[in-house]
Amino acid sequence: MALLGVLVLAACTSGDTEGGVTAPPSPPATSETLTAEPTSEPTETGEAVAPPEMPAEARERTAEGAELFATYLFAVTDYAYNSGDIGPLLAIAHDECTSCQSIASEIEASVADGAWFEGVATEVTSAAAPPPDDLGTVVSVAIDEAASRQVASDGSTIDETPGAMGIGADVYLVKTRDGWQVFGIGRAER
Repeated sequence: MALLGVLVLAACTSGDTEGGVTAPPSPPATSETLTAEPTSEPTETGEAVAPPEMPAEARERTAEGAELFATYLFAVTDYAYNSGDIGPLLAIAHDECTSCQSIASEIEASVADGAWFEGVATEVTSAAAPPPDDLGTVVSVAIDEAASRQVASDGSTIDETPGAMGIGADVYLVKTRDGWQVFGIGRAER
């Protein structure tokens, strides 16, 4: 469940290298773009979850800005799982980010079934990026994930994730006029 499952799926694909940035493969031509209206409505558990705010420095097209943006990505992903609101995630995702689309689809399907996620929490313990090239950069992160679960509309547990520490991931970022977009997320063996 959650991001770990998406990272495992993404790690099974190979990417092409162009201009120093390793890019994940493009999605199939039949992939659809998901959209959602942002809300800060309470979750099924009654907790109001506010979307995280992006630090201004995360928009800077520098290695440090990329590292902050990658850290923000995990905060936005946690928010999406815990609130059911995929709007902020899709707002920072490139149209071809299949990892982002997979996360959004999982959340939308859960919400459509009346289910929700509890306890999704990711801590970025380290983030490192080389200086960006003309296209973007790849941020190598280490993350810890808390135990979480997916809950059915009747309150029963659909799926549980025990949590994990020291997960390696690569976040592929492309430059935009205003900063960055996520092009992909892949599990990295460290």
